Amino acid sequence: MRRSLGTSLLIVTALILQTTLLPHLALFRVVPDLMLVVVICIGLVRGPSSGATAGFAGGMLRDLLLDAPTGLSALAYLTVGYVVGAVRPYVQSSSVAVPLIGVFAGSVVGTAFYTMLALLLGVPAQPVDRVAQVILLTGVYNTLLVPFAYPVVRRVAGGAQRSGASSGRGESVVPGRTF
Repeated sequence: MRRSLGTSLLIVTALILQTTLLPHLALFRVVPDLMLVVVICIGLVRGPSSGATAGFAGGMLRDLLLDAPTGLSALAYLTVGYVVGAVRPYVQSSSVAVPLIGVFAGSVVGTAFYTMLALLLGVPAQPVDRVAQVILLTGVYNTLLVPFAYPVVRRVAGGAQRSGASSGRGESVVPGRTF
């Protein structure tokens, strides 16, 4: 219950920051996508089910504020949250690079998937070179948000784990021991 409430607060906070603060930080007319960063981090921390749930909720909230077909962001974020959460158990490293690479790859794939879905639904598109630029810059900008977002998501959505218990990702929560 506590983790669900924390996850909900993370999503609402990301939505507020995404719509109020981040539009003022646009570079080359591209705004970082904090909601996508939070969804990817939740997928990394809690797994595919939580990543998909957070992606759907965050995407629907974002869709309600955009002038795009409702459910477009929800589908893209749900897919990215699930895939990132599903891939995480196969990454054997606990390096700080894992969230950085995960957010970059998830952002590039998620933004490209969103763009593809928008094109299929008839949303007017920009030229191909601009679309590629937006996809790449979104990945870079989102990766720059990881040092700020990932620790917060890990603390709030990760919750306290029992000593000696498995975290469900193929690694032990006991430092220095792998079971």
